[in-house]
Amino acid sequence: MEPENLLLDKYILAQIKKDLPKVCFVPTASGDQSNYIERFYKAFKLLPCTPSHLSLFEPDFTGF
Repeated sequence: MEPENLLLDKYILAQIKKDLPKVCFVPTASGDQSNYIERFYKAFKLLPCTPSHLSLFEPDFTGF
């Protein structure tokens, strides 16, 4: 989840045999901090996938 270095994320997505796999970020370790969620979307919107997140600390947070 580093927008400047997507090699590992690209490799993992290449292992999935779907055109647009769904990727869900569960930011519980960071307490649903918005900067981590933003960073996730910034990175994964550059990749061939459908990004989403699940907020457990702020369930009504729709975000990005």
